[in-house]
Amino acid sequence: MTTFYLDTSVALRALLGHSPSAAAWIDQVTAQDEHLVVSSRLLRTELTRVLRREGLPVNRRDKILDVLSLAPITEGVLAAAEAIQPHLKTLDAIHLGSVIAAGLDATIISHDAAMLAAAASLGYPTYDPVAEKQSNLCQRGGPNQRPVRRHPAD
Repeated sequence: MTTFYLDTSVALRALLGHSPSAAAWIDQVTAQDEHLVVSSRLLRTELTRVLRREGLPVNRRDKILDVLSLAPITEGVLAAAEAIQPHLKTLDAIHLGSVIAAGLDATIISHDAAMLAAAASLGYPTYDPVAEKQSNLCQRGGPNQRPVRRHPAD
């Protein structure tokens, strides 16, 4: 099974219709049983805040949330976020800390350059479906290929 970690930068663009390629990627990957898409519980809060800001129905978030597994925000997640060396904004560090704390063999799905760079520096494969370009994931054969997990200390 291939695991993908979905960052808010992609989820929001898909949800708001700003990126048909991101929406198509989510639809394609979540339709296949051999893939698991995970995010932090933080994603629910971030989607809710944007939908409220935009005056849109909050239940629109369920289109994305219903096809994901959400990891809880724990003390371990926050400790992992604090330990990340490359500079990241706090919420991005919590997202990446969620992957680290859960010990996921995951490809990081994001449109945020800093998040992609930090994930790659920690040895995680990355993919940006908004830009329709791949970083080191394309070197592994595309999104159907099982990513290789490297521990942050490596």
